[in-house]
Amino acid sequence: MKLNRIGIILIACALAAITLVVALLVVRQQDSQAAQVRIKGVGLVKSLSTVPMTLLADDGKSGGLLAALLAYHDNGDFAYATIGDASGRTLAEVAGRGSMTPAVPLPASAANGFGERTLAASQGAGALREFYGPLADRSMGTLFVRVGFNQPGYTVLAQDVSFLAVLALAMFLVVPVVYLVIKREMRPLAALSTQLRTLAAPTRRDDGDSGDMRELIANMQTYLSQAGARIAQLEQGALNTTADNRLLQYGSKKLNAALQSLPDGLLMLDPAGDVTFASGKIEPLLGIPMDRIVGQPVDSWCCDLALRGLLGRYGGDVRDTARSHAVAFAPINVEGRQLHASAQPLSGGHGTMSFGTLVVLRDVTREHLARQAGNDFVAHVSHELKSPLNVIGMYAEMLADSDEESLRVESLNVIQDEIERMNALVGNLLNVSKLETGSMSPERNRVRLDDLLRDAYDQALPRAEGKQLRVLLDLPRELEAVAIDKDLFRIALNNLLTNAIKYNRPGGSVTLAARNEDNEIVISVRDTGIGIAAADQGRIFDKFYRVSESDAPVKRGGHGLGLYLAAQIVELHHGRMVLDSEPGIGSTFSIHLKIVSAPAGAAVL
Repeated sequence: MKLNRIGIILIACALAAITLVVALLVVRQQDSQAAQVRIKGVGLVKSLSTVPMTLLADDGKSGGLLAALLAYHDNGDFAYATIGDASGRTLAEVAGRGSMTPAVPLPASAANGFGERTLAASQGAGALREFYGPLADRSMGTLFVRVGFNQPGYTVLAQDVSFLAVLALAMFLVVPVVYLVIKREMRPLAALSTQLRTLAAPTRRDDGDSGDMRELIANMQTYLSQAGARIAQLEQGALNTTADNRLLQYGSKKLNAALQSLPDGLLMLDPAGDVTFASGKIEPLLGIPMDRIVGQPVDSWCCDLALRGLLGRYGGDVRDTARSHAVAFAPINVEGRQLHASAQPLSGGHGTMSFGTLVVLRDVTREHLARQAGNDFVAHVSHELKSPLNVIGMYAEMLADSDEESLRVESLNVIQDEIERMNALVGNLLNVSKLETGSMSPERNRVRLDDLLRDAYDQALPRAEGKQLRVLLDLPRELEAVAIDKDLFRIALNNLLTNAIKYNRPGGSVTLAARNEDNEIVISVRDTGIGIAAADQGRIFDKFYRVSESDAPVKRGGHGLGLYLAAQIVELHHGRMVLDSEPGIGSTFSIHLKIVSAPAGAAVL
């Protein structure tokens, strides 16, 4: 009986599956027909909308090109095509077999362009899908093209009937095969069930044998119950083990993600000294691919002697498992980088067990450059301060020993120049200190730059003439106003002009220019000096950075603060500094500032 019920269930499932497949196929066919109707409708409306009215209709009748064009679409789903106004009045029309044009006005949105809508069924006719659009020919006023198609229904196409029949036959053939397989597999179980019922049935010949048999059946049931309970216990244990493994995997992935996200590079060494883990930061720090590091001996991949010596302390038979060590080195494979490596043994406590060594590699290039630049800065500033002091002392002695008027005037001028040089250096130092402590906050006002630029030009002119340089001023008739702090911005301009004069050639020129460009004002300081090499242009605005003058015939000195201070002041004004330089030809520093529109009644300084 159970097998019979299974067969009935299989047949019912097959019928349900066939019904579902047929329904899905019908829905898909209906959607496909609807998509085809929309493609034809939109294409016809857009094509007819561009045709002149005189070609679409013959003196207002239904003939003309309209009927000729739409004759090719009369395949059963085409309903009608009309030329009329928005109220539904028809000037020309053509209709398919058994179709009538509904006198329905167009929606108000029809004047905005092409559209489509669904018209409900009425007077025995089915639902319609209508497409409309404005006629390009306006000789007879605003007219519209309307094309209607019968709404596709849920039908089974003739070409799909054979496919459905083959599909149904295949599914019905599967049912008896599955039924026979199930029946064959359940035959031993049915035989065992029959034998158990026979054994469990009491016999009239011997009550003792009957009691023994019932005891056997009871023992079997007890055994099966215990086996089932044990199986359930094992399944629960397996589930717990799977959960623990997943938890461990999650914890491992979480720890690995945390280690990979650290800014420093990490290496994990086993007690033998081989690398068992390396974070992603190691490759860019050392310039060595990861697959050459993990699982490989240190000597096979480490080409930096200092790092190899550090790692060698924690590998082999004689390894240091109690103390940490650190080294600083410059990696061979990465130019211009300084690294600091520290190694820490990992033990279980009290030196009882060693789990290996953790090595941390940190990029200290910025700190190294800052220390080096700081040392260079102290040396340069000392020189910059000592030189004018020596000159002042020398000319002061000349003043004391000479009564010649011309020599006294020259000495006083030189002393004044050196004092101004020292004041400029001290002023730059103070301004840099204010920038770094955040105490320099610009008081921005709307300013016209003409006077400020002319003032900077006048101050630079005497210094340039003393070095046989020409200073040019190139300003338009009108410059838009910008919001700046005049005193701070004057410092930036003076530093740029000072650099242009210092690094120029005898007989060269310095040009201070400004122009209106879109919504910006661009101020440029252009010189015909020695230029800046491409390798130095990326760092020219760094603090303390000075271009190497090893090949220059004349050492010009400097403390590496002028351009840094100018760039920081421009940034405080929400502007940007652009450098365009070519060695041997000259440099152009351009300041880009946003033009500020003036509110009503605002004053311009």
